Amino acid sequence: MFLFSRFQVIRSHISIFYPQAVLEEYTESIFEALDVEAVVQALQTDGLYLGIQLPTTIIEEILAFTKCEPCFANFDPQLMFYVEEKELWQQKYGNLVVSDYVDPERNCCAIEKITQDSKLLKIAAAYFNAKPVFTGSRLWWSFATNANFQERLNFAQELFHYDPIDYRSLKFFFYLSEVDAASGAHVCVRGSHKNKKITHQLTLFIGRSDRDISQYYPQEDILTICGNVGFGFAEDPFCFHKGTPPAQRDRLMLQIEYCLNNYHF
Repeated sequence: MFLFSRFQVIRSHISIFYPQAVLEEYTESIFEALDVEAVVQALQTDGLYLGIQLPTTIIEEILAFTKCEPCFANFDPQLMFYVEEKELWQQKYGNLVVSDYVDPERNCCAIEKITQDSKLLKIAAAYFNAKPVFTGSRLWWSFATNANFQERLNFAQELFHYDPIDYRSLKFFFYLSEVDAASGAHVCVRGSHKNKKITHQLTLFIGRSDRDISQYYPQEDILTICGNVGFGFAEDPFCFHKGTPPAQRDRLMLQIEYCLNNYHF
């Protein structure tokens, strides 16, 4: 999969080997105003759809969860702390670049509700032309620190890349803090899920520099995504994308992922 999924011709036809979804089985949604067809059309064309808003009650429940549950820093389960103690932990352990909550969809009912939402499942099913499989969620902080480029690189910041996690995959992202260009905005190259330079496909390296990206893709397609609390978007992770390091304010973000297969053990 890691070798062959990078080719669009394979990804676009792979769904014939998978069971079709019955869209009518998805009935309840917290996203009342969301137009499923509009999202799917945008994903097919751009690999990106902006403007999925979380309800206020869901936002409040997730934020309450982040205050009462510990998170672990820099992918190290030994560095477990409450986010309000961040400054003390940074003094003790140095730069804390990111910090994740453990199994958020299992431990937070609001996030579990999002993962099972009928409209998100319909979008994934229509986009895959096959039954989607929920493969995980991630709730994490990106901290404003003095970390260097290499430290940031270790946590998917600074460098454009795409994610060959399955033949077909889709991620939904939601900002749970105010995000502008100086507070960890996500950057996505619109249309790059299909329109990849052939040399970018014929290599095992999935990372690309800003210069590589700007030389091949139009500047208007390199989107810095900002938004208020609860702002969300859908993205095909085969688009080139990157996280930018927060400079002035910490960023809290939720990710929901669907694929054709679940390779996690």
